[in-house]
Amino acid sequence: MLTYKNEWNDIEEVHFLKEDVETSVSIIIPARNEAANIAHLLQDISHQIYPENLIEVIIIDDFSEDNTYDICLEFAAQYQYIKVYKLAQLIAELSSSIAYKKRAIEAAVQLAKGKLIITTDADCRLQQHWIHSIVSFYEKEKCALIAAPVGYYQDKTKFQHFQALDFCGMQAITGAMLRMDIFNMANGANLAYEKEAFLSVNGYQHIDQKASGDDMFLVYKIAHKFPNRVQFLKNKAAIVLTQPMQNIADFLQQRFRWTSKSAAYQDKRITIILGLIYLFVLSIWMNAFYFIGKATYSILFPDRTLVALIQFLPAFFFLAMAIFQLLCKSIIDYIFLKSAAHFFNREDLMQSFFISEVHHCWYIPFVGTFGNILSYKWKGRKLR
Repeated sequence: MLTYKNEWNDIEEVHFLKEDVETSVSIIIPARNEAANIAHLLQDISHQIYPENLIEVIIIDDFSEDNTYDICLEFAAQYQYIKVYKLAQLIAELSSSIAYKKRAIEAAVQLAKGKLIITTDADCRLQQHWIHSIVSFYEKEKCALIAAPVGYYQDKTKFQHFQALDFCGMQAITGAMLRMDIFNMANGANLAYEKEAFLSVNGYQHIDQKASGDDMFLVYKIAHKFPNRVQFLKNKAAIVLTQPMQNIADFLQQRFRWTSKSAAYQDKRITIILGLIYLFVLSIWMNAFYFIGKATYSILFPDRTLVALIQFLPAFFFLAMAIFQLLCKSIIDYIFLKSAAHFFNREDLMQSFFISEVHHCWYIPFVGTFGNILSYKWKGRKLR
């Protein structure tokens, strides 16, 4: 984690905005049942400080069961650069597919006229210089792919504060890993890539077996073909905001979805890293439960002989080990997360650090164990 912190801090924070931009942009938004959110996103796009003649917005309605499509049509009637399509009209055969979002993005890329593709989610909020900051970085660095930051907002409860802080850390890890040339982290809510780069790697071909992974699997493919042309954009103006899950059930469904793609990582370094983290946290619980089990047995079946006392003493070693592990994890996590929260202007989240650390300790072994076993629901669909 300290390595991640150092790599994250070494990423130069970008502050500039190029005055004369010339790159045409196609913003792709897959949307399913987003009637409550998508109007806010489209309003944010309409307020972007970027030449309107260089913007194209492509919305792909993914079999929505609400009036998402109708809301998008209203905006399309008002803004000529907004185009709305139904996925069913673009792709004939989807009955056996679970990768609806990937199919939607692939179809949109084929329709796109922009040189640079930017993807976001229908429930996100954007800052006014969002497009400008991404394009400025692209025209300066000539990247084939740019992973940009995503943060949470409207986190009100302690559990949502935990999600927001955890997500800050995940974004910092994303930036650190890309700097370390480990290309298995990104977020499709804020991702940009050249249309030619997407087409040259055949989009999601051979990585469409899972519903999730429209971001990190694509990052790996593009990075493999265009080494040294994949970067993380560390610019506050580029931050996209989304909301945390409202309850534990929704949170677990989200994390099961994220975890479901871990077995398909092509770069096994990330698999090893995640595996070590999982085993470390799991060992904290195992050491603690061993002591609790021994103590409970001694209380239920008291034996005050010297031999019984000597046999019980090793249990204290496991308790001490659990406390030591938890202390080390907390110190390292605090140092790392404080740096990540600073970039997102969310230093307030550190007030909930210790409660967040407790949540973190249970969800890692739980989700790590069941994420690749249990089915999950996403956008009303049951997936495995």
